[in-house]
Amino acid sequence: MRAVQLIKFGAPQEALQYTELPDPTPGPGEVLVKIEAAGMCGRDLVVRKGAFPHVKPPIIPGHEGVGKVIDVGAGVERDLIGMRVFLSAIYDGTCDYCRRGFENLCRNAELLGEMRNGTYGEYVVIPAKFAHPFHGVDPKAAVLATCPISTAVYVLKHIDVERKKVLVVGAGGTGIYIAQLAKVRGAEVYVSTRSPEKASVLKELGLGVATEGEKDFDVVIDTVGAPTLERSLKLAKRAGAVVVIGNVTGEKALLSPALVILRQLRVIGSMAFRPWDIYEALDLLKRGLIKPLYVEYKLQDAAKAHEDMERGRVMGRAVLLP
Repeated sequence: MRAVQLIKFGAPQEALQYTELPDPTPGPGEVLVKIEAAGMCGRDLVVRKGAFPHVKPPIIPGHEGVGKVIDVGAGVERDLIGMRVFLSAIYDGTCDYCRRGFENLCRNAELLGEMRNGTYGEYVVIPAKFAHPFHGVDPKAAVLATCPISTAVYVLKHIDVERKKVLVVGAGGTGIYIAQLAKVRGAEVYVSTRSPEKASVLKELGLGVATEGEKDFDVVIDTVGAPTLERSLKLAKRAGAVVVIGNVTGEKALLSPALVILRQLRVIGSMAFRPWDIYEALDLLKRGLIKPLYVEYKLQDAAKAHEDMERGRVMGRAVLLP
């Protein structure tokens, strides 16, 4: 099969290699999925830079994917063959976090694109229970539900934004969906971006574009991380909340505790999503409540897509098409 491998850590053109690999085969309890669309997450960029010690090249990156089941391993019902599925994180279902409904925090999670080959290829093998059938949404839009939109769904389960003044820091592949969903949930939404092109699209979506000096937001949702986190704390009103979901550089942030203490801020972390959040995200797309925004790339252009993302040139999500 044709695939993109992470062969070493570093810049996109050096680290990502478009290559030919043997077709994978499903083992017991697994399915073989022919990828129709693979999303490119900001986490993929952090993985490529070598920020996670558990990632060992060579490996096929990517955790966002939709496609059709074309083969099954022993013990799997053959009725799955031909079904269109989305892929979720692989969790054990038995640890203390899973038992409490926090599968996203599973102690023994196996991450696609990091601990086993991911979605930057023509095919991927995954345990059958983590390939979830769906219908009614085009694959190129549906792949957005497998991470950015479901992340938005999960973020807004942490905090009520109805009738609140909300700032989303960053108009990248996740921020633009959090902003859209916050508006659906009844918030007055502003987004900070330095891109005139992105600002224009935000206005078309009925979202506000934050101006320099604007502050006193009830809720600030930071999708960037270290470069913006201290500023996000300053932009929240007293007794407000800051939700942190971004870590696009993988760097540590230096913060003054006084910002949190004297403003009596709530600082909330939000980690990805649970599998059932993806079904809610798909429903939002079906109902037309979220506009899917993405840029298509051929699989062999994955390195260019990484570069475009790092330079802020992608509106919404970069989607790889094998």
